[in-house]
Amino acid sequence: MKKFFLLCCLGFLTLPVLAIEGSQVKYAGGTVPGMNIGAVGKVDVSGSTLLFESSGRKVAIPYASIESFEHSSEVARHLGVLPAIVVALFRARQRRHYIGISYRDQSSDPVTQTVILEVPKGTSRTLERVLETRAPREAKMPNHPCSSS
Repeated sequence: MKKFFLLCCLGFLTLPVLAIEGSQVKYAGGTVPGMNIGAVGKVDVSGSTLLFESSGRKVAIPYASIESFEHSSEVARHLGVLPAIVVALFRARQRRHYIGISYRDQSSDPVTQTVILEVPKGTSRTLERVLETRAPREAKMPNHPCSSS
């Protein structure tokens, strides 16, 4: 029984990491037509638009058309009480970071679009700061300390 318990604990500690790595960004959802959920690509913030590119498909979001954005994080795996305690004894729980952006589409019939991107922890901080700097002042994140009056 002890061997089985130790084997289960070892299994929890060696679960493969399925989060986004390096500079990769994953399209986690939204209203962009033609973009597949789970598409992995890169984000370019160097120009006048935020550009998400994945396998030939591009989503360009002009900073001036951003209405709101928000950063959130969630626990990557939800475990039961006992497994969560065991895992917490040996390592920190993994979190996934998301940036949600609402913007006005620049088409002939402008509508509000939403993009939710899963980003690595370091990239989420960078992207959040870029959006705070380049997006219009009224597009600040809701319930964010910097957006309070």
